[in-house]
Amino acid sequence: MLIINELKYLFRQPIVWVCLLIAPSFAFSLSSGLATSNVDPLQQYQLHLVSLHMMQLVLLVGALSPAIFLRDHLFHMDEIIAVASVSSRQKNYVRIGGFVSLLMMVSLSSTLVMSFVDFQNNGFSWQILGYTIFYSGFVLLINCFLLIALAFWLCQRFRSSMIIYAVFASIWIAYLFAASITGNPILAGSNVLNETFYQLFIWLDPFAYTTVIASFSESQNIPFYINRFVCFSLALVIFTSAVGLYPQAHARAKKAEERHLESDFRPNTHYQTVKPTFRQSSILFELYKAAILNILKQPITIILFFLWLGLVFNSVASSSQYAEPMSVIKATSIDAVNQYAFDMYILLGCLLSALWSWQLSCNARHYKVAEIIAAAPIKTASILHSQLLAIMSLVFVYSLIGLVGASLAELFIGSDFDFYQHIYILALMGLPLAIIASVFVCIFNLMRSELVASLVVLAILLLKFTPVMTYLGLTHTFWSVAWTPLQPANEFWGYRASLSSYWPYIRAWLVLLLSVVLVSQAFNHRGTGLGRRAFKSKDAWLLTPAVLAISLFWQLHANLISEKPLSNSHKRERFKANYERMFTGWKYKAQPKISHIDAEIDFYPYKQSAQFNLTYSFINPHTKPIKQVLIGRAGFYQWADIKIEGAEQVAFYPSMNQAIYEFKPALKPFETRQLKTQFEVKQAKLWPTQGHQIITPEFSYIRSVPLLPTLGYQRNYELGDEKLRLDYGLPLYVKTPPSKLFNTTYQVPDSYERITMKSKVTTAVGYQVVSQGKNTEHIIEGQRAVFKFQTTVPINNLPAWMSFPFGATELIYEGVKLQVFTKSRAIEADQDAVKVNLQAMSDTLSWFKSNLNAYKGSKLSLIDSTGFGGTGYALPEIILIDNKVGFRAKPSEGAGFDQRYRRAVHETAHQWFGHDIGNSVPEDSAFLIESLAKYIELVVIEKRYGKKAVDALVKYETQRYQQASRLDISTKQALVDSSKSYDQYSKATLVFAKLRNEFGDAVIVTALKSVWQKYAFPNRPATSMDFIRALQEQLNEQDKDVINKLFLEV
Repeated sequence: MLIINELKYLFRQPIVWVCLLIAPSFAFSLSSGLATSNVDPLQQYQLHLVSLHMMQLVLLVGALSPAIFLRDHLFHMDEIIAVASVSSRQKNYVRIGGFVSLLMMVSLSSTLVMSFVDFQNNGFSWQILGYTIFYSGFVLLINCFLLIALAFWLCQRFRSSMIIYAVFASIWIAYLFAASITGNPILAGSNVLNETFYQLFIWLDPFAYTTVIASFSESQNIPFYINRFVCFSLALVIFTSAVGLYPQAHARAKKAEERHLESDFRPNTHYQTVKPTFRQSSILFELYKAAILNILKQPITIILFFLWLGLVFNSVASSSQYAEPMSVIKATSIDAVNQYAFDMYILLGCLLSALWSWQLSCNARHYKVAEIIAAAPIKTASILHSQLLAIMSLVFVYSLIGLVGASLAELFIGSDFDFYQHIYILALMGLPLAIIASVFVCIFNLMRSELVASLVVLAILLLKFTPVMTYLGLTHTFWSVAWTPLQPANEFWGYRASLSSYWPYIRAWLVLLLSVVLVSQAFNHRGTGLGRRAFKSKDAWLLTPAVLAISLFWQLHANLISEKPLSNSHKRERFKANYERMFTGWKYKAQPKISHIDAEIDFYPYKQSAQFNLTYSFINPHTKPIKQVLIGRAGFYQWADIKIEGAEQVAFYPSMNQAIYEFKPALKPFETRQLKTQFEVKQAKLWPTQGHQIITPEFSYIRSVPLLPTLGYQRNYELGDEKLRLDYGLPLYVKTPPSKLFNTTYQVPDSYERITMKSKVTTAVGYQVVSQGKNTEHIIEGQRAVFKFQTTVPINNLPAWMSFPFGATELIYEGVKLQVFTKSRAIEADQDAVKVNLQAMSDTLSWFKSNLNAYKGSKLSLIDSTGFGGTGYALPEIILIDNKVGFRAKPSEGAGFDQRYRRAVHETAHQWFGHDIGNSVPEDSAFLIESLAKYIELVVIEKRYGKKAVDALVKYETQRYQQASRLDISTKQALVDSSKSYDQYSKATLVFAKLRNEFGDAVIVTALKSVWQKYAFPNRPATSMDFIRALQEQLNEQDKDVINKLFLEV
């Protein structure tokens, strides 16, 4: 009977219904968002369950505990409950039983929602149902009991809601951190930092989530059951200890207080009427002082500030010098700030702002003085303004503590300290934080109900930090209140990547904040929640800031769409789906191929624009005439002025950026004609500068794809994800792996995509230009520097043009001009990096000339750069290397090899594997491109640094492969078929290292020579299976099994 009454009480609590609504909703969103293809259904379901309970179980216990265990104290009924007929021990058993029952109901409701979504996607499964029962009994129930026992002990010991919230928030954050350093696949960027700690955590994980995930790759029955027994025993010990505690409120008998008559103290008191004299400014100051001191004097605030200080110090001290595994940099203040200002500063800042705004705005209600405040002669504006000043001051203190922590860490590690960088970025990041904190204060003032206001604040935080709107198909940056596109700075170009887009957003958010403040000021009664007046005609002026805010956001939205029409993933997916529906018939029509490009390009770095004037020469490579050609541009750009010799436009699809041109007369076999086009490229101002179209004063880079107009059907515009194809009603791909597809009878494309090119590029005086081909001329015409290039051999159809204001260090090697362009050649680290990169390039060219074939180009340029989306990227005759890892970094102490050298070798090898062979066959995997480049790393590093360096590289790739494969629950693939990066890079290194140990390099080199002789340009394109067959030809039947196991089996 008591447990039934307890449950009846619980189901009358608003917080319980909030949890019952939010938890299943979160489960539905999570299970839908985590759906993936090509995975084991049971393992995917297990991962979903772990994700769900890892993210919400601790928070649910923290949110519900005060309402259950501290209700006597919160409602001032300790004495009444203490004298009730029910014993304290019996009361505790009932409450814990009720809490366990409630928590299991909430958790099971979430689990059932997740099961329902899984059954909808994959069909009913008894195996899934059986595992749900097993998981609920051995994982969920024990975890609930452990957390509830801990919450009960804390409530008995401290009797403070704030301590409960703080402890469980800390547990949640600490566990997520532990999960991230033990390679939990749920958390993006997680990695196993220490193998010993990972193995320990499999046994000691208090929730057994790591044990469940580890069981995906190998059985963990013994650790699992021992872990569950230990955790259940620990929960019993905590509960037994807590039952023996008596609440502090009754631990000590209060001493009788002596009573004195007022007349004893003031026997001859004379009263005099005093006329109050005060100013609103003094009232504002006193209210502000009382508000902020009320927060700062709380022990929990002091504890949180010290935790924040330690968190920043640890993050900056441990990570600022890190570049990548086995590489470190000389840290600067920019590196230090980047470690905390763009992630945990915003996340923790928003959570603390929500807490502080609740404390500031609801203080009067908590202390039962709301009626007194409501009747006081104080203006609503003064109260609201004092709270806004207080919350902004708290944000300032929070930012200042972060600055102190980062500065101390910089002094500790010996970083190049620059106080200006800290102030600058904290001002940029603190302003949005102050805006969202002020919005929270206004919400708590405006809403009559604390619960409703809290739910609104929670909804804002969910929209800001979760992809819920993306899941609903309503992706937009405006859903995240006070969001700006500001990106972390770097030493290459500071904040150039996003600063221009920062202020338009801030301007709109500030106007919105002004509107919210004015509305809150007008329609609440001193923030007490006791009344709210009706809208009157005199309030019409409040529409002015609201309309202004709406107009600013509408203008910003229109400008965003204008700069990037396909502004989110849903629009890009829709564009691809419509493209395939409308033009799939063109996939099988004969189309001309580009054979030559004449390019005239004018870079204007300071205007951040470029003018393009292009002439394509295209040829009909088929034996039949071509009557029509499909011309298009990517959906990111406006349609260009396009004219084709002997053809006219007969159809245009503006929404798809495609047009059909008809030849008059038809384009005869092997006939060549020309296409002319002109267009302007401008750097987007409202989007971060990144990718393969960058025009800035520091660095300009234009890649032909996706900018230039295209001929024929574009396979890369098709949707590749099976689930998306199903959603858009497209036929599913019949994906045949390359190991089975490229047999001897499969019809491989008969030619490579090769072009010749001539470029005339102008830029500002003092700037360099790099493009494919030999630099035939460099002159100054007026205020413009003119560069001319012409290719000496056909190149892969991926031209690019670059302009930047720094020069090169050159080395002539075997008639090839090797160039390394770097921004800061005066810095010692950069000087060393230039030497290492030049050495890697020349060593790679030397190996290929001695073992395969010589480099065909007249020059090879390696460029210090940033913003292109990776650490290294190879174009024909051009290599881009990220500034941080390629030039600022150096090997860490004890590193077995130099990552700079390895990366430069890898990217140089792409001139053969990627731009000579390994292209023009879209059905093939990246084996010929990435995996064979990893083989070149092994042989070139061994030649330069010896066997010890190669062993270090193999050890490094072994660790990477083990960690990545452990986190991957999708279906494993053979190396030749795999599209997974850890296979293409790490596994490839291990496979080729084993192959070298088994058969030596001669077998591999002979196979490569055979591939080049048969399949290099102008022959048909090579495939991955061509190399495997060439390798097998060098071996006997017994050894062929080794090749099959290494390359063709999982």
